Amino acid sequence: MKNNQDIFRKTRVHLTFMNSFMLIVFLLFFIVGTISVLSYIVYNEQKLELKALTEQELEESYVVEPQGKSGENTPINNQGIYINYFLKKNGDVVVGDEFNPEMRSLILDKVKGWSPEGIQVKYVTFSVGNQQEVHFLIAAKHVLNSGGGTGTLYIGKDVSYLWSMFQWLLAVLLGMLLLFVGIAIGIGQIMTRRAMKPIVHSYQLQREFLADASHELRTPISILKSGLEVMDMGENNQLSSFSSDLLVDLQKEAKSAAKLVDDLMLLARTDSGAQPLFYETFDFYSLAEQVVRSIQNVTPPSQIQLNLLSDRSLHFYGDLERMKQLLYILLNNAVQYTQPGGKVTLDYFLEEESQATKLCITVTDTGIGMEPEHLESIFRRFYRVDKNRSRESGGTGIGLAIAKWIVEAHQGDIEVESTPGVGSTFTIYLPLT
Repeated sequence: MKNNQDIFRKTRVHLTFMNSFMLIVFLLFFIVGTISVLSYIVYNEQKLELKALTEQELEESYVVEPQGKSGENTPINNQGIYINYFLKKNGDVVVGDEFNPEMRSLILDKVKGWSPEGIQVKYVTFSVGNQQEVHFLIAAKHVLNSGGGTGTLYIGKDVSYLWSMFQWLLAVLLGMLLLFVGIAIGIGQIMTRRAMKPIVHSYQLQREFLADASHELRTPISILKSGLEVMDMGENNQLSSFSSDLLVDLQKEAKSAAKLVDDLMLLARTDSGAQPLFYETFDFYSLAEQVVRSIQNVTPPSQIQLNLLSDRSLHFYGDLERMKQLLYILLNNAVQYTQPGGKVTLDYFLEEESQATKLCITVTDTGIGMEPEHLESIFRRFYRVDKNRSRESGGTGIGLAIAKWIVEAHQGDIEVESTPGVGSTFTIYLPLT
């Protein structure tokens, strides 16, 4: 039950995250688009206005030659203009108007080497005084002064207030983004929880049906299995050859059906949390040797070589029966998918980590292997890589799902590596405590 709750919780979190992520992306595009469009509109408006002021200045009659002592100039009608410089060809500067003489050198440094064609507008920034950043739009044009000399007229205006306005607008939009994301996460969790109610309810009904059906099938299959065993012992000599073979086939099918029902019952109990583990300390080598010996008894040595590589006595604290079932599932699975003449090996050893020591168990075969796309799905219930081969060997696709549950119930991890035509290796990591 806990695992199922974790799955549903992770699904809700995933859906909420995806919805919130999409909203964030949409709002970010909206913010970037809004700021970009507004900046473009305002910039072009200021640019056109500055060009118009420059043309107006050029149309007016003014004197740009210095009068009197240095620094005394004939002012002009600024009409919102913050700087009005005339830079002669020889480098002399004639000031028509400026709002801060201390900034003259900084401004002239920004326009140094600028050779405009027609009326051109340039955006510049620089820092003054206490490192306050100033944003300027400057228009420039080559002109002919009253004395017949040539020079460049510079007219500029401070647009720092627009820059500050856009910064505040960006801060407001980002604040609204955070607010909307928080609201979206809250609403998303509520909506996702409501949307998943039918799924959770359907899953619970399916789980209950699986448990009830397995329980109801267990008795008739047991009776059928017992009846076939009685017929085999009592009347086998009186049956024809065809009937005798049919009886053997029925016994195999009844045995497979009984095993399937037992596996389904186990899965139903694990889903409901009603399948406890009975912990005890046992010798893992004795367990491994017992499982290998039992499989060797039903697997002819001439077909598949089954080896236990380690003979180290190792005390492990866990559920003895479930660990036996785990080894049996993995070894039986390896034998089924290994061709005659192949080899299956079981090995175990201790692996030291920074904070704990783990028992590492490996089951390696030289079988048919699996394609990479199957590796993430083989632990799913009823998943079979080769359905035809699984049916022939009596597989149901439940064994590896049970194996994964046993490993996770012992707080461990299971991994698989496989190469088609070479074989597969299942690796299990289990904490010793």
